[in-house]
Amino acid sequence: MIKHLKAFESLTAHEDLAGHFGAGLQRSTGRFKDCWLRVARVRSWMSVLALPLLLLAGLPAQAANYTFPDGKLPSSCTAQLFKPSSFTCRTLTLGEGDTISISSPVTIMVLGALTTSASSRINATGSSNLTLVVIGVTTLGKGTLVKADLSSPLGAITLGEDSSFTGTIETSIGAINVEKGSTITGSITTTAGAVTTSPGSLVKGDIVTQAGVIMIGGEVDGKINSLGSSLAGAVTVNDGGVINGSVVTGVGAVLVGSNSSISGSIVTAAGSVTVGVGSSTGGIATNGGAILVGPDSNVSGSLCSGTAGAITVGNRTTVSGNVTSKNIGVVTIGANAQVAGAVTVVKHGVKLIFDGAVVGVSENSSQCADDVVVTPPVPDPSIQSREWRQIYMRKP
Repeated sequence: MIKHLKAFESLTAHEDLAGHFGAGLQRSTGRFKDCWLRVARVRSWMSVLALPLLLLAGLPAQAANYTFPDGKLPSSCTAQLFKPSSFTCRTLTLGEGDTISISSPVTIMVLGALTTSASSRINATGSSNLTLVVIGVTTLGKGTLVKADLSSPLGAITLGEDSSFTGTIETSIGAINVEKGSTITGSITTTAGAVTTSPGSLVKGDIVTQAGVIMIGGEVDGKINSLGSSLAGAVTVNDGGVINGSVVTGVGAVLVGSNSSISGSIVTAAGSVTVGVGSSTGGIATNGGAILVGPDSNVSGSLCSGTAGAITVGNRTTVSGNVTSKNIGVVTIGANAQVAGAVTVVKHGVKLIFDGAVVGVSENSSQCADDVVVTPPVPDPSIQSREWRQIYMRKP
């Protein structure tokens, strides 16, 4: 009996101990839960406070708007003394969406680089004339719109994708690059800089160079003149390129890629002319270079070689005019080709006509395109020297 009583007392003591331990554990758990609730409330308030900051961070930067001549100007630009319509900028940088408005005719000279970010606007209305003279590099960002005449004696000029430029572009030695989707409404002129246009671009004007290479990947609605007296003045029309006009070179070769189109004539004083497969051109004339027209092409004029140069007409190619070697040169008409006019070797050449080719019995009315005078203008060095002195002696 006593043993059982002691066991009961021991059990009761353990139960009391367990009760006290459970109560303590419950109090600790309560405090732990209360601590977590406080942390959760703090986090909740932090989220609420951070939300406006996140919203502000997501907003685009406010675009800057500048107005020449009377208005807010970029910090790097100042008016030239005694010339209220002329301004000088150390550099000129426009951020995304920034604009420059022109309220009256203005000339802006940029001593350094001209750089624009995406969707910038320079004289977008074009209501007043703007002349830009940039000594450094000109880089127009994607979707930039400019209405101005741009001159860059030394620096390269790049039009970013989907840009629009209305006006003339001139350089001395700087390269000109027109990226895809961009449009130039105006002429491009360079002394020695290369001109490159990408597929999907459009130049609504002439491209003229003294000695620079011209590479066309898009469409040109005008003529191309490379009048230099060196081999540097080559013209290349890449596959699928379109020239709605003529191509004239001095010494530089003319290379027309496959499936390209040149509506006018191709004339070169001493360069060779190569036309790729499936392309179409006007008449082709060279004084001292070879002419090669690839298979399945179409020539809407005559093929003529002057002093020397072979003429090759590819298989299944159509020539609506005559094929004439006036002095020394082999003339080859490929299989199943068609020449509407006569195939003539005037002096010391050789004539080869392959099976299936059809040629005319006499010359038709199509004349050679060699009446174009290919004479590069000779610049006056004293004038150029005076222009350079004026540029570098101007004070910002």
